[in-house]
Amino acid sequence: MRYIEKVSIPQFFIDDTKKLSSWDKYYSTKKRALKAYILKEEQNSLCCYCEDRIDINNSHIEHIKPKSLDKENLTFDYYNLSISCNGTCRNSEDDKTRYNCGHRKDKDDTQYNEDKFLNPLKVEDIREYFKYNRDAEIIISNKDRNKAQYMIDTLHLNDGDLPKAREDALKDFEEIDFDSIEELQFILAQEDIAFISFLKYKYRNLI
Repeated sequence: MRYIEKVSIPQFFIDDTKKLSSWDKYYSTKKRALKAYILKEEQNSLCCYCEDRIDINNSHIEHIKPKSLDKENLTFDYYNLSISCNGTCRNSEDDKTRYNCGHRKDKDDTQYNEDKFLNPLKVEDIREYFKYNRDAEIIISNKDRNKAQYMIDTLHLNDGDLPKAREDALKDFEEIDFDSIEELQFILAQEDIAFISFLKYKYRNLI
């Protein structure tokens, strides 16, 4: 996981939501415009949790803190919104199971623990809570083992084909013919490659 810096609230979001009282009243076309904006301006088209590459068609607007906990204040709080994959990015065509990320977290809002949840919009050193093993599974570091394990379990960050997807991303990256270490460092610094935290961890001795 990585820290996501929010930008200023776009005027179109203010205009589109100022008279709304519930999320259901927010038209899907407006939601798509918001998704496109956040993906481009804040997330480099990567899921806010697993970091798989996503677009407006295979993602949803994620309330980091579930809106059900305080509908009046959380529903249209721009600084509580991010874009998550649907947990199906790596599924076969006939597999509709939602394995990870936002939809798994929101399956039971009562499981949300604000004291343990590492908010990627607020925790700037969020990467330091995690490591990766040889099987490309995300595991806990020594920074705060309870919080890290809670995140892995809540978001199911090793379920489905996510570990294999990380391995595939590493193989693709290794095939790039870099002219220098500096070029490699520059590419990783752009933060726009799928599973960027995993790649940065694998190349941590060079960056």
